[in-house]
Amino acid sequence: MSATTIDEVLARLNAIIDQSLLVPNRIGYFASLYARVTSNVRRGILSQVVFEDNVRMALLDVVFANRFIDAYDTWRAGGAPSQSWQVAFLILDDADALVVQHLILGMNAHINLDLGIAAAEMAQNPEGLASLRNDFLQINVVLSRLVDIVQAELATLSPRIGTLEMFGAELQDRVFDFGMAAARDGAWALAERLVAAPKDQWAAIIAEQDDTVAALGRKIYPLKGVAGLAARWIRDRESTDIRFNVQVMAS
Repeated sequence: MSATTIDEVLARLNAIIDQSLLVPNRIGYFASLYARVTSNVRRGILSQVVFEDNVRMALLDVVFANRFIDAYDTWRAGGAPSQSWQVAFLILDDADALVVQHLILGMNAHINLDLGIAAAEMAQNPEGLASLRNDFLQINVVLSRLVDIVQAELATLSPRIGTLEMFGAELQDRVFDFGMAAARDGAWALAERLVAAPKDQWAAIIAEQDDTVAALGRKIYPLKGVAGLAARWIRDRESTDIRFNVQVMAS
């Protein structure tokens, strides 16, 4: 069942986190970070000094969050969510994937696909989307904090993650700057495409974007070449205790 308020979103995310601690599940990594971001959005709305339209922003937050919640519920029930989420969910049982790869695959699906769809569903037309622009950019500021959280928390879980730069700026950008770039550019571009098109064309546009985002996700895991060697070297020192990792991410 989908959430209808931000408080319900947080309850659902915390339930996923709690279940990930009771029965170890790597979905708790992304859910933990996402719960933090949702809490920040909620506080921004309550403060009434962050967003131009707090009622609309609360609705956008719920529509956006439900795309992750519904995708995970569908996956758990044996169904097929978007290809982008399938790429992220397929590696949940793969012990070779780095914590950061789980996080980025979640960000890939949720920001590069879900955020643009959620914005278009809220706006409905080009004029509505234009009025959403400033608040959308504020959401991106909040979302970009995922990157900062990843860098800070991973120091505890993965002592070698901070040395990614020694393998080249491209790899470091793919890991740490991925979410910001996707939030800033891809999501808004998708929303613009959708609101400019007739509703009967939305499904085709979304399917095309889903193909693109899923393909990008497949490049994130497994990494190949030098990046793959770096990933294996990092993995050698990374915590494999899922409960511990989720607890750190959720703290």
